[in-house]
Amino acid sequence: MNKDVLERADLLIELGCEELPPKSLTRLGETLFEGVLSQLEKAEIAFDANASKLYYTPRRLAVLVSNVAGSQPDQVLERKGPALSAAFDPEGKPTPAAAGFARSVGKDVTELETLKNDKGEWLYCRIEKPGQKLADLLFPMLEKALAALPVAKPMRWASNDFSFIRPVHWLVTLHGSNVIDGSLFGLTAGNTTHGHRIHSPGPHEVALADDYEEVLEAACVIADPVKRSAVIRAQAIEQADSAGGKALIDDHLLEEVTNLVEWPRSLCGSFDKEFLEVPAECLVASMQDHQKFFPVVNPEGGGLQARFITVANLDSLDVDAVRDGFERVIRPRLADARFFWDQDNKSSLADWLPQLDNVVFQKELGTVGDKSRRVAQISKKIAEETGVNETVAERAALLCKCDLVSHMVGEFPELQGIMGRYYASQSGEDKQVAQAIGDHYLPAYSGDNLPSQSAGKVVALADRLDTLTGIFAIGQKPTGNKDPFALRRAALGLIRILLDAELNIELDRVLAIAALSVQEQVAVAPHVLLELRQFILDRMKHYLREQGYDTSLINAALDAPLSTLPDLVSRIDALREFMTHEAADNLVAANKRIGNILRKADAEEGGQINEDILVIEEEKHLFKEISSISTELEGLYGSADYTAALTLLAGLSDEIEAFFDKVMVMDDDADVRRNRLSLLARLKALFDRTANLARLG
Repeated sequence: MNKDVLERADLLIELGCEELPPKSLTRLGETLFEGVLSQLEKAEIAFDANASKLYYTPRRLAVLVSNVAGSQPDQVLERKGPALSAAFDPEGKPTPAAAGFARSVGKDVTELETLKNDKGEWLYCRIEKPGQKLADLLFPMLEKALAALPVAKPMRWASNDFSFIRPVHWLVTLHGSNVIDGSLFGLTAGNTTHGHRIHSPGPHEVALADDYEEVLEAACVIADPVKRSAVIRAQAIEQADSAGGKALIDDHLLEEVTNLVEWPRSLCGSFDKEFLEVPAECLVASMQDHQKFFPVVNPEGGGLQARFITVANLDSLDVDAVRDGFERVIRPRLADARFFWDQDNKSSLADWLPQLDNVVFQKELGTVGDKSRRVAQISKKIAEETGVNETVAERAALLCKCDLVSHMVGEFPELQGIMGRYYASQSGEDKQVAQAIGDHYLPAYSGDNLPSQSAGKVVALADRLDTLTGIFAIGQKPTGNKDPFALRRAALGLIRILLDAELNIELDRVLAIAALSVQEQVAVAPHVLLELRQFILDRMKHYLREQGYDTSLINAALDAPLSTLPDLVSRIDALREFMTHEAADNLVAANKRIGNILRKADAEEGGQINEDILVIEEEKHLFKEISSISTELEGLYGSADYTAALTLLAGLSDEIEAFFDKVMVMDDDADVRRNRLSLLARLKALFDRTANLARLG
């Protein structure tokens, strides 16, 4: 019989399952952990979140919540009823209002108290509500947490009505040393878990919730995924080092392998060196994708060795036999990769170009062949305007998607572009063409490398421009969390390429070039380009914020005319430095004031200033100072030295302050008023070449 305890203790929840899908396991474990903690918090059950831990292995999901209270805190509810004057009649008998209030709080009228303050007297009731016990709340909370798990395809087992991602075979709910009674999935909760399926299946008793990890480790299960991952990494490094190599450990593969084993034991195997004639990326993809092996490379230079590291899920009595088994398994996989390579090389890359017309890119935007021809057009024009070799860029763009119909990319889609580079070289294409093909998917993610040479940057830019412009033109722009064409990622890649500065071309110009090409397939309305421009600039804002730039500085710089993206960053950098200037706050305030005056007066910028009707000394002096720095300022703006330009303008701080102290801008004389507005408009235009300072502060 469960003994209810009210003191705090660790809470252990474990679901023992059949093998859970490794690619879903991390998310399942994290979601269960977050769900249990969220339910406890909602129920006002106290616990220590920072010391709590999640556990998961292929055969279990578990949460250990630290220092959990045995019940909710007691509550005192205070209810104020009707005023005494309305609660009792002149004879002192309770009115219906008093009786109704008493019923609502579960009391007799005689048990009610009175509350008195300077505003009057009321009936009053103080209700003490004891907190519910954890034992009474846990299973309803657990059901809610489990219902929130991301289980795409739940399954049923035996003749049960319930379902889960995999059959559940045991259940532990332990608070300190006390089992919390209840049932889930037709199982009665207890304090017994199970260890490694072969080495120590159990059952094993968990006497205290805090003993969980230790009990399982003694049963040949490393329950902590972080610890298990570290063990695998260390073993792989050691095994490769012993063989004179270096383990190539991909983080995603390491996570998947961690989720495949409970008791990792790594070993090093080998394969025939003849397979090394196949490009290393193909062999690596085969080892990682099909076998979940870690490749081994040379410590110096990184060339692939004919070795691999595999991770078994048990201690073997005959390690050599296990190694032989893995080596037998990998051979046909590598033979497949060699077959794909040999078959693909029977054709040139250009031979596959007609096949792209049989591959649909998007119904309204045509085939991948159509896209390739558009990307080639865009690449040629951008190359022409940026001084890049047009022939190389156009040829690379035309062929850049051809490897999509190869055997190798059909088997390993992640090798697209990489195989295009190899096949271009094998086909006798120019080295720069081959490199541009290989690079055109870069950057593939945040922080990834950019294309290594200019033609690759042109093709990478053109490919993204075609996708963005085309998808926006057909009205399929991203909404909320839905981005089926990965346009946000495409925009970020475009931004990073343009920020590189080598191509030195304006955003508006490349959008116009792309629109000319895409509109041969679908109409590109003017508003579409405006929407796309704003979409890219919004991603630019997000990217710059991630780089540490202040939002107000970004917005201020974007209010100025947009040139190239590197120019935008230069203006933001200048603003950041300018804001440390002692006159910055005054100049920001002055720009806001000027902007408000011009807006209210509906003044046109660029109006002529008549020096003859500048009558007050302060406006004469401001005009003189503006005129004296104009030539130097033009030179600074021409060389994009925005920091020096703002520093020069900051020297006008005293003259601007004196102007506003002594000059009435909105003079009764229309000519004088117009002249002063033109003077302010010219001053603001000088600042606006860098940024709209009115957006700051």
